[in-house]
Amino acid sequence: MRQVNRRDFLRIAAIGLGGWLAGCGRRPAVLTLPAPTVPPVPTSSVNYLTTPPPSLKAGQLTPIDRLYIQSYSRDLEPALDLESYQLTLGGLAQKPQTLTWADLHTLPALEHAQTLECIGNPVGGKLIGNVLWKGVSLRAILERAAPRPNARYLVMSAADEYVTSVPLDLALDERSLLAFEANGEPLSPAHGFPLRVLLPGVYGQKQPKWITSLRLAQNYEQGTWEKQGWSDAAVIQINSQISYPPAGSIIPARQPLSISGTAFADTSGVARVEVSVDGEEHWHEARLLPGPSPQVWTAWEFEWNSLVAGPHSLKARATDGNGNTQAGAQGVLAGVFPNGTSAIHAVVIVAA
Repeated sequence: MRQVNRRDFLRIAAIGLGGWLAGCGRRPAVLTLPAPTVPPVPTSSVNYLTTPPPSLKAGQLTPIDRLYIQSYSRDLEPALDLESYQLTLGGLAQKPQTLTWADLHTLPALEHAQTLECIGNPVGGKLIGNVLWKGVSLRAILERAAPRPNARYLVMSAADEYVTSVPLDLALDERSLLAFEANGEPLSPAHGFPLRVLLPGVYGQKQPKWITSLRLAQNYEQGTWEKQGWSDAAVIQINSQISYPPAGSIIPARQPLSISGTAFADTSGVARVEVSVDGEEHWHEARLLPGPSPQVWTAWEFEWNSLVAGPHSLKARATDGNGNTQAGAQGVLAGVFPNGTSAIHAVVIVAA
């Protein structure tokens, strides 16, 4: 098991274990990660992996019923009514406003795919998914309020009392969205009905659901999870994972094996993915199937043609557009706290 070092222990003690575990909300992550397990080498009866490799597609969407659900409050899932819904724009605004649901729909609707990832997503975890979102431009909404020259940050508040803030430049990015649909359907209550924030290059921590208030401010204000020790910037760390073959698979030896998965980065995008099949002694470049923009995860695959009998540890590492490459795990939960993890994913299989 990976151990908690002294500095991590002191940080957890300072914020409280419950607060540390809750960094993503409803489904908190465990405190330690088990090391990859080597499956037993088969002897007489062999149950080979029979599932074929997935058909890779650039920009593959995640069905909404498989998109992770993480929330600040375990007990409060706001039930908002469209007839009474209001979004307030205030703070350092020359034209403070209160917008109704009908007001929001006077603006042109925009649609784009974006991958959403939780800052607490562990190595190889499932707290990530890619969705086709539809909504209105956050920039257009803020321009209605006419930010004052000294406005530098946007403080966002939600109906579940969640608060976070981001630089105003990020909120004014042309890719920033107030979304009301996901994969062609209205947002479900669990995913933020009726309106949620989407921003490029940051974890879900900075993209609140059930948004009700946008306040322009001169100074940065720590939000709900930031006060618990989680990252103030929450910029996505370069990460990748192996989706196929599954861990513990028994594979026929001396046959080609297609290894595949996904990689995700900040707004610089994914520049390269490499695969190792020999304990990181050698790295082989994988074929990339990038999405329509850096906001969308990149699918990748590597064909291994020299699979010999015995156990093998498969590893994948990605490099982003700024030259940052994944490395070994550091700290609590393989480095998830407080900035998100960029640790290398490993999958152990056996060839027989």
